[in-house]
Amino acid sequence: MDGARRRRNALSFWVVADVDGSGGSVVDAELLAQVPIFGGLPPLMLGHLLSAASVRRVEAGVQLISEGELAKSVFVVCEGELEICKRGTNGSEFRLAVLKRGDCVGEMSLIDIQPRSATVRTLSPALLLALDNAGSARLYKEHPEAYLLLVLNIAREISRRLRRADQVLADMGLAVDELWAHVHPNVAPRHR
Repeated sequence: MDGARRRRNALSFWVVADVDGSGGSVVDAELLAQVPIFGGLPPLMLGHLLSAASVRRVEAGVQLISEGELAKSVFVVCEGELEICKRGTNGSEFRLAVLKRGDCVGEMSLIDIQPRSATVRTLSPALLLALDNAGSARLYKEHPEAYLLLVLNIAREISRRLRRADQVLADMGLAVDELWAHVHPNVAPRHR
């Protein structure tokens, strides 16, 4: 691609080099604009973000992320399906979600520097856009305005998910005081 890692064509698609250097994959810019963490990014800023990302083709059954491992990347599903699983306190694994085209996973890794909170596997062959820590740092250095909008969007998405989780807990009738006791150990749980 004439030395350029990626370019935009007239059809609002981005040609993004594969990680393995096998050529390139077409990523739909309109799809990416619908992904909540990219919402509101003008085309130029979306282009800056894509210049820091890569595309990965992954076969079905591959574990992309392991619960507890060091966080390194955020992934956007361009094609295929992923499952998110979490281990319970008894050691059993529970499926939390199935991600499809336009969904993202791992975005917390760009906000906090914590181990992965869940395991992610491909359910089918998948095409994924990946932004790793090095790409994120490059985006911060070269295009801080794009980085800022990305981080704000991620914070909004995490806030939306927390609100949904709070509602699920309330709908299930769970007392959350006990859940927060480890955060504030000096505050006794209230029972009603």
